[in-house]
Amino acid sequence: MKFVRTLAPLAVLSACATAQPTDIPDCYQGPCIGIGEVQDLGHIQVKPLAVLEDSRCPIEADCVWEGRLRLQTELTLGHEVITAELTAWDGFTINGGTLTLAEVAPDASVQWPNLREEDYSFRFSFAD
Repeated sequence: MKFVRTLAPLAVLSACATAQPTDIPDCYQGPCIGIGEVQDLGHIQVKPLAVLEDSRCPIEADCVWEGRLRLQTELTLGHEVITAELTAWDGFTINGGTLTLAEVAPDASVQWPNLREEDYSFRFSFAD
């Protein structure tokens, strides 16, 4: 019986470690949007559709590769609508300027190992 009692607290701790957090932070540099929402940048409207990859290095770790976040988006330019893949912090040349996925929240962290698409927030910028 002692063996069973010893394992019971470990099972409770294990369940707590995998619980989904409820306090995931939003963007720091400005207003952000979630999947399916639209950010109007004047010349272009951006709607994130899906997170294709999130291999960012956790901020608490030393990684050999910093990783990346790839995002499928819908871009509206007047009457034209196109689908484009954006990689965080890399510029995407379109409509005579550069569109950038400027901020992603939350930061990559070991605190949030199992993020769902609805947990993400994004901020885009456009420069002529």
